Amino acid sequence: MLATALLPAIETYLRRPEVAGHPALELTGEWDLQFLAQGEYNINYLLRRDPGPPLVVRINTGSQIGRPGGAQIAYEAAALRLLAPTGVAPRLHYLDATLALLPYGLLVMEHLPGGPLRYDEAAHLGAAARTLARLHQTPAAHGDFILRRALVDDLEEARGWLAPYLACPRAPAATRAALARLLERAAADAARHADRFPTPFALVHTDVQAHNFVVEDRPAGPRCRLVDWERPLLDDPTYDLAHFTIPTTTRWKTGLTLGPAQVESFLAAYCAARPELDPLELRARLAIRRPFILLRAVSWCAGAWVEYTGQGRAIAHPDTLARIEEYLRPAELEALFPEWLGQR
Repeated sequence: MLATALLPAIETYLRRPEVAGHPALELTGEWDLQFLAQGEYNINYLLRRDPGPPLVVRINTGSQIGRPGGAQIAYEAAALRLLAPTGVAPRLHYLDATLALLPYGLLVMEHLPGGPLRYDEAAHLGAAARTLARLHQTPAAHGDFILRRALVDDLEEARGWLAPYLACPRAPAATRAALARLLERAAADAARHADRFPTPFALVHTDVQAHNFVVEDRPAGPRCRLVDWERPLLDDPTYDLAHFTIPTTTRWKTGLTLGPAQVESFLAAYCAARPELDPLELRARLAIRRPFILLRAVSWCAGAWVEYTGQGRAIAHPDTLARIEEYLRPAELEALFPEWLGQR
């Protein structure tokens, strides 16, 4: 396991005098490093210090946005710096994107107390809405972050992920036919509606599932922040709003689907936190964007299915494959996409 294999090298790195003595780290007393969590492209370790509060050491092992070497961890660090005044993300303490002493980029950030978002708690939904509102109100420079075109880039990304599935003879024919039809309907709607979306000026997180929120329950109300900033983009806020509410997101790790009243409560809290927006126009754009973000999600699942079921691939998480296959059933696709797969 890479996380275990890297641990001694990271400990040795942290003991270097110029690192241990860095004013944002202050590893001058007792400390220990333990594995915390791992994603597709990152490994997180918990760094306990005495004196000092715990920190998170994050190692970047790859990129889903085409940033080679240390450029990916630097991209994530830029988002943390930008968002520091907003309180929606961990504070950045340290960055090494040189790859001079470690084979991967590394950053050290604040450890956030709390647990994942609970969809069945109204206070958590409201806190998440206000967190996203603060994020989407933070202007970002176009040169610092990738600019995404609503609908157009959603469709192109989906096409890329679907290509191997549509060409795979192992994939069920009925599912391939449904997905091909979805691409046709999405292309028609993208041509019809792309000009409804303004030029983006603020960041979206792009992966606002429950375990990327850290919620600290407090007597005054929950405090909600976001982690996993490897892919922030400049886009319309409907990206995050759609991703937060679609069932492929909410069911992924919790099995829960937000009901209409919960979605409405979430959107009302978001709009209340952003009085400068026209709520009717925002909801109209969201209705257009929602099936595109759903298409992106199921297309990722299709591409992952080809990889996970190929020869020589060990399935590390059988529940992940089961959830992917659930989303790709023709009946499930019809339920997810009534706008595109329903009768017209």
